[in-house]
Amino acid sequence: MSTDTSPRQRSLEPWQDPRASPYVRIERVTKQFGDVYAVDDVSLDIFKGEFFSLLGSSGCGKSTLLRLLAGLERPTAGRIYIDGADVTDVPPYARPVNMMFQSYALFPHMNVEQNVGFGLKQAPFGERMPRRERAERVDEMLALLRIGELRKRRPDQLSGGQRQRAALARSLAKHPKLLLLDEPLGALDKRLRENTQFELVNLQERLGITFVTVTHDQEEAMTMSSRIAVMDAGQIMQVDTPTAIYEYPNCRLVAEFIGSVNLFEGKVVAVDGDQVLVESRLGTSMRMRSLHPFALGTPVAVAVRPEKMRLAEGGGGDGVNRLEGVVEDIAYLGDVSIYRVRVAPEQLVEMTLTNIQPRTEQALTWEQPVVMEWSPTSGVVLTE
Repeated sequence: MSTDTSPRQRSLEPWQDPRASPYVRIERVTKQFGDVYAVDDVSLDIFKGEFFSLLGSSGCGKSTLLRLLAGLERPTAGRIYIDGADVTDVPPYARPVNMMFQSYALFPHMNVEQNVGFGLKQAPFGERMPRRERAERVDEMLALLRIGELRKRRPDQLSGGQRQRAALARSLAKHPKLLLLDEPLGALDKRLRENTQFELVNLQERLGITFVTVTHDQEEAMTMSSRIAVMDAGQIMQVDTPTAIYEYPNCRLVAEFIGSVNLFEGKVVAVDGDQVLVESRLGTSMRMRSLHPFALGTPVAVAVRPEKMRLAEGGGGDGVNRLEGVVEDIAYLGDVSIYRVRVAPEQLVEMTLTNIQPRTEQALTWEQPVVMEWSPTSGVVLTE
């Protein structure tokens, strides 16, 4: 038995390993409905064992892309590969894929046990699973999702969370190589949805099945995903880990869609190594670190998250990365408070502060003048 007690070194994630082959490859896929491009020339690699999320607002094309993976839609152009096999023209029932629909789509006349076992009776090439094996697989799924005591109930006798578990058990029963989830938590209340997010992640890690989920909920995607693809108008705007997408958005659309952000329009007036000096339309200077080169005069936007803003202390320094304003709105959320500060007639700045100060200290109040500041590493400089 090994006696090595040193910390285990984490290996490269599959998408970071140049030797890794994608488990799902979407290659220049387009889907048209008449004159509308629901999916527009999309290429995407998803790796084995990932919990991958397609994130975007309604109508962005994420559900259409999921249906293309499932075989429920055929692409107008492009190819789709799963585990090395071209499945572009393979019908849904012959793909190593299962899908959990937003409505759960449980058969109302069947109980939980019958719903979970239904797909096991279907065999695309005639090799039916023996009755005993089907019963064992159903028992396995009911135990896995902790709904064994509900096996004889029909869907109308279940709560929303119980229906969600039954639908997930049915989706997993055939041990698919790829599980597609269409807004899987949309029908649950907030507390149940939050708890289920962690349960889904733990379940996915335990089974090792590749999950691809569609959601418009940024918090849900950030909590569950190994990587996220942000979509808009049928195209993928950015693919990266939740941390990278939040901290380093590559465009204004992603910056504004993921969480809250303050955007300050301006132009580049000086560049010194990795430091960019931006003259904002507010009349203030902003010095930011950027890994990308910018030509002088380039129109840009400085993006700073509300929690990166802080109350200024001491003197004014050189006035860089500092804004003066007046508190206009306050939202108390328990652990934090959100302050909306008017810094110009046309611009509000949002600042998030933790509520950790002693009760004896004076909190910010309405109409209070404040000075805010942030560090050069607390945001990004965007051109589009």
